[in-house]
Amino acid sequence: MAEFDKSEAARSRRANLFLVATGTLSTAHLPFWLNWLSVNRPHYKVTVGVTDSARNFVSTSALAALTGAPVVRNTWDAGGELKPVHTRIAADYDGLIVFPASVAFASALAAASGDSPFHLAALGTAAPVVLAPTFPPGVADNPLVVDVLRRLDGVPNYHIVKPQKGTSRSTGAETDVTAPLWDVMGVFEAAVGDPDRTASTPETAHA
Repeated sequence: MAEFDKSEAARSRRANLFLVATGTLSTAHLPFWLNWLSVNRPHYKVTVGVTDSARNFVSTSALAALTGAPVVRNTWDAGGELKPVHTRIAADYDGLIVFPASVAFASALAAASGDSPFHLAALGTAAPVVLAPTFPPGVADNPLVVDVLRRLDGVPNYHIVKPQKGTSRSTGAETDVTAPLWDVMGVFEAAVGDPDRTASTPETAHA
């Protein structure tokens, strides 16, 4: 896995990112990570999108304050914009980061479900899509979930950031928790610098 570049030259990087937060306990830490990103990549412009379940774990007001951009909800209501939500996300951003990626979100994406704007945007973009999954105890070893990750990793512009071992807050058992954002950014920046991994079109990405 590509390491996060801590050099001063890397701090001057610019990117326009769309970050999707899904409904997991790890989402509660997102304000910390956004603050970290603003310090280490001050020229990155980040827009956060939240699923309905994510709103149970984090304040959208805090996310908007930390990014300086309105939070986007996973709704078909375009809010008066000419472009639909999924079209804007797919066309206007240099990368789509799903952090954290819940089992539900990853499974629907692997099934090519287009029943939400965020899923449809991920299916339609040619930019890097980086997913940082998190799993309850035992879930990562289920063959169905293993197959979900295999299918996602087979899409040319998709990148899976392996979770880290942690402890379940609910059971105390060992589980697989979201990788730190510096690992996710390392993977994204490596993907942007690798034209062979990012040159796919929406059509070829779904093959």
